[in-house]
Amino acid sequence: MSKPILHHYTSGAGVLGIIESDSIWATRIQYMNDAKEFLHAIEIAEQHLKKIGHESDDDLRKKFCEAVSDNLNRADKLTIYVACFSEIDDSLSQWRGYCPPSFGYSLGFDGDKLEALVKNQGFILKPCIYESVEQGNIVKRWVEKAVEYLIARYRDSEDFTEYCRKQSGHILETFIQFAPFLKHSSFQDEREWRLVSVIPTDDSRTELRPGKSTLVPYVKVKLGLSSDQTPLWNLRVGPTPHKDLAMNAITVMFNKVRFRNGIAASETPYRDW
Repeated sequence: MSKPILHHYTSGAGVLGIIESDSIWATRIQYMNDAKEFLHAIEIAEQHLKKIGHESDDDLRKKFCEAVSDNLNRADKLTIYVACFSEIDDSLSQWRGYCPPSFGYSLGFDGDKLEALVKNQGFILKPCIYESVEQGNIVKRWVEKAVEYLIARYRDSEDFTEYCRKQSGHILETFIQFAPFLKHSSFQDEREWRLVSVIPTDDSRTELRPGKSTLVPYVKVKLGLSSDQTPLWNLRVGPTPHKDLAMNAITVMFNKVRFRNGIAASETPYRDW
């Protein structure tokens, strides 16, 4: 199934940064405003692990439940990087939440072309999941598979602690395939998609930018804006008291990139001036 056009809302400075660097910035998840959503997935998994361990009469199964839990306790230290998009074009909540007053822009990206580009850089692109029952079912299935995976490959002759240590990479790798995409239902109107990757601390792509109260680790995800396969679809100027000036200024960008579906101004009846 084809992916939708995905919109990244940002400031004027953000748009210039994306175009000039030919990249979008993915931020380490612990430094994002909704970083606690990742901890939410861990909490759900812990609940299922305790339930399985409590209900089982098999001591080995109980031990493996504890081993998976120990791995999850380290999961919040993983260097996971995320970039966010929305399915919604010209969204009032996005203008308000992610753009400075009267100076917002959104870049639209072809979801299929974007996915093809970022896959080669180690990123996966998926929609966020908001429904609590669906979240619970996803986590429960993962917990059950993780425990069964460990049990099926374990041999009595092996040292239990060392075996669990060797398998920890697989456990965490499968966990991050879904955990960063679980969000609270109150955000469901955003219809968010995320680029997600685990990038080691010593990776040369890792950089720092100033945040509100600390330096923030990020990586640049290359977009190939000047290539024939550019994922760039359109640009929309956000609500502003100077719409004509803002639209005219954007035409300068045509010298650097091509917007396959052109540029347009927001039609949202929103005023903050």
